[in-house]
Amino acid sequence: MAYQVAVFMENKPGRLEKMTEVLEDASISIRAITLTTTAQGWGILNLLVDQPERAVELLRQSNHSAALRRIVVVEVEDRPGGLRKVLSLLAAGGLNVENAYGSVLDKGRRAVLVIDVEKVEQAATLLARAGVKLVEEREIYAL
Repeated sequence: MAYQVAVFMENKPGRLEKMTEVLEDASISIRAITLTTTAQGWGILNLLVDQPERAVELLRQSNHSAALRRIVVVEVEDRPGGLRKVLSLLAAGGLNVENAYGSVLDKGRRAVLVIDVEKVEQAATLLARAGVKLVEEREIYAL
C-alpha cells in the first residue's frame, strides 16, 4: 500500500509555499497535489510524494499538521466511462470515496486514480478481484 501526505492548514498567502520549501530543501519530489479550502479559510492539502514518511516527519518538525493516509492507486482506462467503472465497483462494495484525484499518463490509453477510502485493504481486494490493475508502490512514487 502507498501513502499520501495530508496536511491540515490555514489557507493564507505563503503557507503553501513554505510547505513546498520544506520538501524542496529535503529533495522530496511532489508527484501530485490537491488543495481543498473551506469558506472559513482552512484547507486540506493532499500530496503524493516520493518519500511520504520523511515528508510527514519534516513537515511536522516545521510546525505543519501533517499525517500519512493510506491510499489505493489504480489504472483507469482513458476513455469515457473508465472512471465510472472503478467507482461503480466501489459503490457496489459499499465503499465511500473520501478523496480522489487522477491524471492521464498516456492519452487515450492509461490514466491513474488515487483513491482515499476508509477501508483501504477492502477496496484494494475488491478492485483487484474485478480485474482493475493496482499500481505498485514503487511505481506510484516514481510517477
